Amino acid sequence: MENLPESLFPESTLISSPSLCNISSSHVDMQQNSHDLDGLTPNQLVVLLLDSNLRGDVMYQLIKMRDTCEYLAPLLWNTFNAVYMLLLEVISVYWKLSPPTLSMKESTRVCNALALFQVMAKNPETRKELIEAKIPCYFYPFLKPSGDDKPLEYLRLTSLGVLGALAKFDDPYGPKVLHFFLETKVVPSCLECMDLCDELSGKVATLIVMKILMQEKGMSYCCATPERFFSIVQVLYRVVEKLTEKPCLLHLMYVIQCLLSLSEIQKVIGPSEAFIRQVHPKLFDNTFKDILRDDHETAWMLQVLHFNVYGRLSPPE
Repeated sequence: MENLPESLFPESTLISSPSLCNISSSHVDMQQNSHDLDGLTPNQLVVLLLDSNLRGDVMYQLIKMRDTCEYLAPLLWNTFNAVYMLLLEVISVYWKLSPPTLSMKESTRVCNALALFQVMAKNPETRKELIEAKIPCYFYPFLKPSGDDKPLEYLRLTSLGVLGALAKFDDPYGPKVLHFFLETKVVPSCLECMDLCDELSGKVATLIVMKILMQEKGMSYCCATPERFFSIVQVLYRVVEKLTEKPCLLHLMYVIQCLLSLSEIQKVIGPSEAFIRQVHPKLFDNTFKDILRDDHETAWMLQVLHFNVYGRLSPPE
């Protein structure tokens, strides 16, 4: 990745800490038996992230605590070198991305590190710190489509999960998160995932784009040029085509909301034949009738979209 530092922290930071020096001597017995980790507190476990021999098991134990330990996010961020050790896990597999040579075991280990970043992304305090330190940039290499390579697909999905957790634009720090997303070109990466990746990654990527389009600044970015606007509309067309073969109500709702946001611009500037052609007609026939039957809110959103596109509500069945 360009513009990223060669070293995450100054070397002096790593060699001057007494905590790091004590890891190998204080936990020799524990290295022999990873089951000893089961009884440790979060505070004890986070310190052990500095031990490369224990780190994989420690990450797994910490992930099991993410729903019960309310202070896990600030603990991870504020513990000396804990974030650095998690980033080491992330960047250690860059060289295996192209050509893809990542094993499932290696992918699982990095996914565990990413899951701990997701814990920090969900916390308002540490979400701000992640953005200010530009930590998500280290996850962007995992967003590139890679065909049917399952280990990379799991990395991609987990990375998108971190970005999705960060995408809370309605909280006090939300505008800065949105600015960071737009500045670092998250939208084009998500569009690639929507277009070329599997169903789960595509769904999470669509959710992120939907949240961006629901913000005024996000809409301004996406509609800044005709090329940018229609690249989004065209990808949404292809997503609808895939959903006709394998319907998913939640994914369909995200797509409709994206198109609804984009159609508001068309309503302001006037009808556009090019836009009308890029809104998939199968949204308005009976293709999705069955999955929309009990979801009145999404069905109504579809009616509003039809009105914005064609200037009239769709006829009753």
